[in-house]
Formats: sequence, C-alpha cells, structure tokens
Amino acid sequence: MKKTSSKITLLVSVLAVAGMFTVPSLRAADDAEKAEKKKKKQAADLKKYDKNANGKLDADEEAVLKADMEKAKAEKKKKSEGK
Repeated sequence: MKKTSSKITLLVSVLAVAGMFTVPSLRAADDAEKAEKKKKKQAADLKKYDKNANGKLDADEEAVLKADMEKAKAEKKKKSEGK
C-alpha cells in the first residue's frame, strides 16, 4: 500500500513541476502572437489614417481613427444586442 501511494505522490509531483515549466512558455508564445497582431494593426492604421505621410498620426488623424473606432464599437454593440 505504501509503495502505491508513494508512486502516486511522485507522479503528481512530477506533473506539477512539468506544468510549472510548460505554462509560462505557452503564455510567452501567446504574448508574442498578440504583440505581432498588435504591431500589424498599428501598421495598417498608420497606412490608412496617415494622410500627410509623415510616418506618424497627428492629432487630427488620431481623432479620425478614434471616431472610426467608436463607430465600429457602437455597430458591434448594436449587432450583439440584436441577437
């Protein structure tokens, strides 16, 4: 009986340690993917809204971006309420 419980305890301990090392690496991969997605969105926004082509969004360009984002958010909310 004691051998079986010792083996179970050892197995659970090994699995716990393996989980401690696996979860952070999976989370880091997910964070890298999110960062890449955010970078692509920022580049697309810059291309779309940078009207004077100076490589950055000026105050008036940011205002247009924010207005479009609010409009999209309102449409999404309206669509989800309609279901």
